[in-house]
Amino acid sequence: FFILNLKVKPFDVQCNHRDYQYGSTVCVCNEHHCDTMGPLPKTAAGIVQVYETSRNGDRFRSNHFSFKSIQSKNDANIIQINLNHEKRYQKIIGFGGAFSDSSGLNMKKLSNKLQVRLMMDYFGSDGIEYSIGRIPIGGTDFSPRPYTYDDNPGDEMLSNFSLQIEDYQYKIPYIKMAQKFSSNGIRHFGSPWGPPAWMKTNNDISHGGYLKGEPGGKYYKLFAQYIVKFLQEYQKHNIPIWGITIVNEPIKGMIPEWKWNCLALNSSQQRDFIKLDLGPELYEHGFKREHLAVMIYDDQLPQMKSYAETIMDDEDAAKYVSGVAFHWYENRLKNADRNDIDELYHKYPGIFLLATEACELRKNDSHRVHLGSWDAFNNYADDIIEDLNHYSAGWIDWNLALDVDGGPSWAENQVEAPIMINTTGNEYYKQPTFYAMGHFSKFLTPGSIRIHFDMIDAKQSSSSSIKATVFERPD
Repeated sequence: FFILNLKVKPFDVQCNHRDYQYGSTVCVCNEHHCDTMGPLPKTAAGIVQVYETSRNGDRFRSNHFSFKSIQSKNDANIIQINLNHEKRYQKIIGFGGAFSDSSGLNMKKLSNKLQVRLMMDYFGSDGIEYSIGRIPIGGTDFSPRPYTYDDNPGDEMLSNFSLQIEDYQYKIPYIKMAQKFSSNGIRHFGSPWGPPAWMKTNNDISHGGYLKGEPGGKYYKLFAQYIVKFLQEYQKHNIPIWGITIVNEPIKGMIPEWKWNCLALNSSQQRDFIKLDLGPELYEHGFKREHLAVMIYDDQLPQMKSYAETIMDDEDAAKYVSGVAFHWYENRLKNADRNDIDELYHKYPGIFLLATEACELRKNDSHRVHLGSWDAFNNYADDIIEDLNHYSAGWIDWNLALDVDGGPSWAENQVEAPIMINTTGNEYYKQPTFYAMGHFSKFLTPGSIRIHFDMIDAKQSSSSSIKATVFERPD
């Protein structure tokens, strides 16, 4: 087929560009101007609608095309994509970001009007329509302070467990705002960065440390109860939790010098914690597998397969598990193999795989934040496409919004977010990565199914600099 341009439609409100000399631009949103995409229009039969974001400044530029028979298959400019609707793969769960304390703290410094606009940009029908929200269970490195929900040493009844001011000021209000603006609903999942310090072998919220004792023992059971109490407290605020990860980055938690909230759990410890402590505790309080998606691992790709197999090969642990979560930070290492995702998908039918954290970080750069970075756009788009083509059921970014210095972070771990906020100028900046996320979250609605395709260029070569993924939406 050949596609013929019919007309060009600009987006509803154009981007207000600002160039910080990092390859492209940010789109500035203030009280008077903010670009919006608008709801997706219905496309007539025989017409295809294409949205383009480019280094030169296009942001969701919309073009309408019609199909026409190819006159010559030898045109060097033609890349042919052959679809096979009979070969179908994974179903999309969603795309989204995390309601970190720092995100809420930064958003709260905007005017009410801009807070609403920012949340609509992420979750509204005229925005990029995120469908997943990750909720930290307690504090993280992107909190104003290190804390948990029970920092009272020796409170073995968890009688002092309570949500903190950060929940009431920085998390819950924005979660509820997102729920209000979303037309398709949001799946929320919780992730603990670690337990209270008094449950850990090193008696420290940060730095590498394990739970005291062994799985089945007092402190493992206390940590299971701690997680259940979080689920119950958020339910009281009419925030249903769709899923949880066991703990954020349990392998990183083994590093003694690790600078922020963490917990070490090797694969056998996580397996036994699930079957002896967490699984039974969840079931006792009504959080059964059909109501709560328990995700194991939640760390980097290179060690995911062996870690997950240790858990999933044990029937008594696997019966509680719905999915495997992984992060993007080591995806480009030589020992990172996305075929591991494929193998897990086929070896354990009925579970999903989900990319649950990503962000641009530049630890060796004196300028941690590159506003308008086009390299970051390419990194996001490339990683998302690769993960989707290897059975990931979605892709979740890290912080929803940070300040222009990449924080605040009590651990001084400055990184980037798709939206950066000028906390003193009452404006925010939509990065190229915001639009990279939107090219997937806006169009691949939950329930979309990946279908098989073959891509060849005019020389009948399967190699191409073009990357693609193909899904069929429920509608």
